[in-house]
Amino acid sequence: MSKPLLTLFMTMLLSGTVGLAVPAFAQRVVDPSPELNSQVASPDSISAQFDAPVDPASVRVFVNDQDVTSRSTITRNFFSYRPDRPFAPGTVRVRVDYRGSGGDARSATWNFTVAAAPTAQITSVTHNATASLSTGATLIVSFNGTSGAQASVLLVEGGTVRELPAREITNGVYEARLTVSNRDRVLDGVAIARLRQNNQSTYAAASAPVLLNAPITVPTPTPTPTPTPTPTPTPDTSTLQPTFTSHRNGDRVPAGFTLVGQTRPNARVRVNVTGRVSVLGINLGQTSTLVDREVTADSSGRFQIDVPAPRLPVPTQYTVRATARSGNETSPETTLSLASQ
Repeated sequence: MSKPLLTLFMTMLLSGTVGLAVPAFAQRVVDPSPELNSQVASPDSISAQFDAPVDPASVRVFVNDQDVTSRSTITRNFFSYRPDRPFAPGTVRVRVDYRGSGGDARSATWNFTVAAAPTAQITSVTHNATASLSTGATLIVSFNGTSGAQASVLLVEGGTVRELPAREITNGVYEARLTVSNRDRVLDGVAIARLRQNNQSTYAAASAPVLLNAPITVPTPTPTPTPTPTPTPTPDTSTLQPTFTSHRNGDRVPAGFTLVGQTRPNARVRVNVTGRVSVLGINLGQTSTLVDREVTADSSGRFQIDVPAPRLPVPTQYTVRATARSGNETSPETTLSLASQ
C-alpha cells in the first residue's frame, strides 16, 4: 500500500526579476499522522517524515497558525509534536517550514479534522471472570457511562464475537449477564462495552481478559524456551544511524518488551514508539504514544529502552522510530514495525 504523500512546491525568485516566482521541483513528506484529510479523535501527537534530510535548525512547525517548534521533536528526517491538551472539534491545520540544502525556503501543509466526541461516553468496564468461571456460573460485565443510551457488550475472542444485551440498572450503570454453559469456552476473551446514542456508538474494553471454562493448569518447572538470539553486529564506531539488534521488522513481541540497539559510542538516541489497537475492526482508542524519550548509548554504542504493555489486552501494531545524535551530526531515521503475539 502506498504511503500518504504531501507534495511541497518550492518556489524561488528569478534573479533580477522582483516578485516573479516559478516552481522548481517537488519535495515529498511521507507518513503524516494524522493523515491528510482524515477524521480522527483528538490525536496524542502530530508527526511526519521528510523524504530527504533537512537542516533541523531551519524547521518551523505551526499548528493552527501557532508556532510550536520549541515543543516539537525535530531531526533531519522526522518531526513530532505532542499537544498540551486535546483539540476542539473541527479542522486542524499543520504547516512545516524549512530550508532545503540549497538554502531555498520550502513549506508543507495539510489538514485533518477532529471529530466531535460521541454523545455517549463510557468511563469504566469491569467483569467477574478474571478467574475462570465454570458451567452454571454467571458472567457479569458492568460498566459506567452516559445514562439513557442503548447498551450491549461484545465478548470477543480471536475472530469470533458474541453480543450480550445490557440494561441500565441504575442511573449511568449498565450490566450484561450470561449464564455459562458447558459449550462456553473462552481462554482469553475481551469484554467490550458499547453505548449508542444519537446514531453514534462508543466502545471501551475491560482491562482484564475473560476466562470461561478455562482449564486449570498446575504450574510445572518446565523451563522457558530460550529464543534464538539475533546475532549482534560488531560495533562500528563510524555508523551513527541506530540499528536494532533485539528485533527485526515484522517480529512479534509480548505485551511489554525491551528494545536493544547499536549506534556510535556515547551517542544520544531519540526513540519514539506508538501503538495502535483494534478488535475486529472496532477502534478501541486512537494511536497512543508508549515511548518518547532520549537515551545515551554506552561506550560500545549499545543502548536499550523498555516499552510498556499497552493498556488493553488486544492485538497491537507497534511503530518504532529512532534517530541518533553525536555532536552536530544527526543520523537518518530508523523505523521498525512490530506486532503483538
